[in-house]
This record gives sequence, C-alpha cells and structure tokens, in this order.
Amino acid sequence: MLGRPRLFLLKLAVALVPLALILLLMHFLLPGLAWRSEERLLGSHYASEEIGRFRVVSPRGSGLAPLVVQATEAFLAALYADYGQALALQPIEGQITIRLFASQSDLEKFAAHRMKQDLSHAGGFYDPASWSLAITVRPAPALLACLFHEATHLVMDRSATLGDPAWSLWVAEGMAVFFENSAIVGGRLRLGGPDRRDAAVVLTYARQGRHVPPRRLVRGGPELFHSELGPLAYREAGLLAAYLLTGGGPKLREAFLRYYQVERRPGPVPPDALETHLGLSLDALERDWLAYLRKVAQG
Repeated sequence: MLGRPRLFLLKLAVALVPLALILLLMHFLLPGLAWRSEERLLGSHYASEEIGRFRVVSPRGSGLAPLVVQATEAFLAALYADYGQALALQPIEGQITIRLFASQSDLEKFAAHRMKQDLSHAGGFYDPASWSLAITVRPAPALLACLFHEATHLVMDRSATLGDPAWSLWVAEGMAVFFENSAIVGGRLRLGGPDRRDAAVVLTYARQGRHVPPRRLVRGGPELFHSELGPLAYREAGLLAAYLLTGGGPKLREAFLRYYQVERRPGPVPPDALETHLGLSLDALERDWLAYLRKVAQG
C-alpha cells in the first residue's frame, strides 16, 4: 500500500496534468491567435517570421526580415562590446519584435491601436509595453538609422534594473541619435558618432541666435521635443551626447557616465544634476560644445 504522503503526491500529480496540458496548449496557441488578431489589423500583405530571438513582421515577399535581424544583431553586439560596461547594459532576455511597415499611414494605423503618442511625424517608435520596435520602410541607410535609434531605447530601458527610469528627454533621445549614426563600413559596423551635417546646421542656427542652448535643452521636456523646435532639439541632443561621450576628453566622459547612472534610477533627475556632475556651468558647456561642433563640421 502507498503511504499517505506518496498517495497525496500521486493525487496532486494527477490533478496537475490538466493544468499542464492547458499551459502547453496556451504556449502553442496564443502566439498564433495573437498573430491572427494582428493580421486582421495589418492586412494579408504582411507576414510574420521568427528568426532566432526575433519576430519580424514585414511586407510579404519583401525579404527584409533576415537583413534587419542581421543588422540588429551586429548593432547590439557592438553596443554591448563598446559600451556595455560604461553604460551598465544588461543582457536582453526574451523575444524582440520588429515590425516593418510599408508606409507611414500603415504605421500610424497600427500605432493608433497600441499607443497614445502622435506619430504623424515619426518614422518609427519603440513600445516599452511590448518590448517591440516599429519602423516605416525606407532606403537602407535611413532604415538602419531608425532601427539603431529605436533599439537604443529598448536596450537603455531594459538595462534600468532598479525600476522604470524617468529619462530626461535630452539623454534618452541624445543617446539614441548618437547611436543611430552607426554605419556598416567595409563590412564592419562603426558604432555611433556625431553627424557632420547636423553640426553644420546647429552652428548656422547658433550664429543667428536661433539654436536651442544646452541650458534649455537639458531642462526641456515634451513641450520642447514635441514642438516645432523638436527636430532641432533631437539633433542637438545627439551632438551633445557625442561631445560628452567621445569629444570632450576622458575626464568629461567619466563625469557624464556618473551622471548617466543617476538618470538610470527611477524618478526625475534634479535640474542642476548635470552641472554638478560635470563640474562646470551649462553656459561653459555650451561654449566648449560649439567649439567641438566647429571641428566636427570641418571634418
């Protein structure tokens, strides 16, 4: 005869079998049901493919999925290799979804069911709720730039292990713009950097007194980045991140990285935190930054 403990365990195992079967069915059926729901929204001219840790939704027959996965893997590998320790980047776990839309209208139609943001002027977005990226198809250099930009947001958020960070917009977007300027050169990925054309544009606006000074940039929120000055603020944030990371010397870089760790924590950052960590005023930072931009613009 079975002892009471063994009999109890046997009954428990029998009782858990239906639950295990239900969970197994859910594991296999739910992705299919989710895709059918998504397909009804997107239309039959989109297809879903799983490649490694990625799920890519793209225009049927476009052949873009393998190319996008290869580029993303190369970007993530370079990002972790070059900045993993400096930015305390954590490994990405779980599946990453990338959606490629044939047109801006398709992207906006999809986003209207998933997000509250106005995407009428955005070529892509990162959705933190589903850890997914969405991009409008365009020529390869621009497509990859947008892909690298949104992937940077994903990695930064997933690496904030203490909770959801309230990134200052100039940091979140500045880092993303800096890394979107990655490019495949000679078969290898060159990671991040300043954009010469952006530097020339900002210098022109600065001479006219029409640029966004760092004092306003680092304290600007959605009211700045979503305004008519938004495109300029994005470019300036990327150039400021480039200066602090690569153009201002080791001492400034280390000071900025200490500030970056404050940004990773939950809650807003004090308004004077950047000045405190850098050890100089934002007016002095602007002077040195503009001198750096002149060098960048001259090549």
